Amino acid sequence: MDNAPDIIKTQIIPDTYNQFWSDVSPRIKGMDPLGNLVVSLPLEAGSATETQLLKMLQACALTPGTYNLLQLSAEDKIAWHQLRDALKPKNIILLGITAEQLGIAIHFMPHQVNRFNDCSFIPTLSVPELEQQPDIKKHLWNYGLKPVFVEKIYG
Repeated sequence: MDNAPDIIKTQIIPDTYNQFWSDVSPRIKGMDPLGNLVVSLPLEAGSATETQLLKMLQACALTPGTYNLLQLSAEDKIAWHQLRDALKPKNIILLGITAEQLGIAIHFMPHQVNRFNDCSFIPTLSVPELEQQPDIKKHLWNYGLKPVFVEKIYG
């Protein structure tokens, strides 16, 4: 997000927070409003990491056309309120992405469902990190993904 406006001019708040006032439409071009949003660290097309992500989404009964996939680098910041208004997600999976990167000043409990802004957020590790941590992957399934996407506990 190189085109961030220079909104905040203070030594207390870093200039990087100006990114939250940048227009997100170029980043989400071609994405329709859907009920599910997956925000991930960058994935290489055709990689084992992408395959693992697709398997995870398939286990959640999510198929192409039922979710949007947004890839951000670890340094990117993008405004949640703009994503919410444009894409209208109700379920958000954060894979290696923090709430702070979305401009959300809240601490989510990792690897499980967190209700915020009338949405279900499921923050967890990146896909490669999940593959290295089977206990966390199991917890994520039992307390995050399964209740939201399979059992549909959260409306």
